[in-house]
Amino acid sequence: MSQTSRMIDRRLAKALVFLQACMIPIAALLAWAIKDTTAALSAALGALVCWLAHCYFAWQSFRTAGARASKQVMLNMYRGMLGKFAIVIVGFILILSNVKPLSPVALFCGFILVQAMSWVAPFWVARLQKRG
Repeated sequence: MSQTSRMIDRRLAKALVFLQACMIPIAALLAWAIKDTTAALSAALGALVCWLAHCYFAWQSFRTAGARASKQVMLNMYRGMLGKFAIVIVGFILILSNVKPLSPVALFCGFILVQAMSWVAPFWVARLQKRG
């Protein structure tokens, strides 16, 4: 992987992390507008868990790059995925056991909203690149 494409990949990852961070208050505001403050807090917590897990994965994945470090890159991606999974599981366990009152539906909706940005953002980037 060339230095230029590595920088582009990092910029895209940083943009996705930023976009997901922007979705945390949006998830809370949507839940508050639809239901109440309990739903808003629950949605924000679900969104935060997803964002923290994705931040860890992005950090772990982009620690090394290059053709010579291909095995290390793959190892870092596997570590990132395992860490992401662990953060999500532990986060949900902590929230579900300690936060009272809680709206489980809003919690998972906030998580899904932020996760959906991982699926939607690449299409937006491709669309913007076609225009520009």
